[in-house]
Amino acid sequence: MATTRHPTTPRVTPGIELGIGSVAAVVLTIMLASAPLTLGLAGLAATAVVGAVLIPDWRYSLGLAVITYFLFVGFIAGDMGMLSWRGHDALWQLAAFGLAYIAGLTLRWVLHAPPSD
Repeated sequence: MATTRHPTTPRVTPGIELGIGSVAAVVLTIMLASAPLTLGLAGLAATAVVGAVLIPDWRYSLGLAVITYFLFVGFIAGDMGMLSWRGHDALWQLAAFGLAYIAGLTLRWVLHAPPSD
C-alpha cells in the first residue's frame, strides 16, 4: 500500500534543492566554458528559471539565481574565476538574470501556486 503525504508537507528541504541546483549550475558552467558568451548566458539564465520554478522557497531559488550569476560572471564572461564588473555589458547580463528569475517565479505561479511567504 502506497503512503500518502499531507499536501502541506514539503517534498525535501529547500536547502537540498539549492545544493542540487548549485551542482547542476557548476556542471553546466564547465560544459559552457568554451561556448560563445550568448550561449553561456542563455544556459545559465535557463538554470535560474528552472531553479525559480522548482524550488518552492523564493529565498533559496534567489540564492541559486545569484550563484548562477556569479558563475557566469566569473567563468564564462570573466577570466577563469575573477569576478569583475565590465560596465554596460555586466549591467545587461545582470538584468538578463533578474528577468530570468522573475520569469521563473511567474511560471511557477502560473503552473503551481503563488510564491510562499
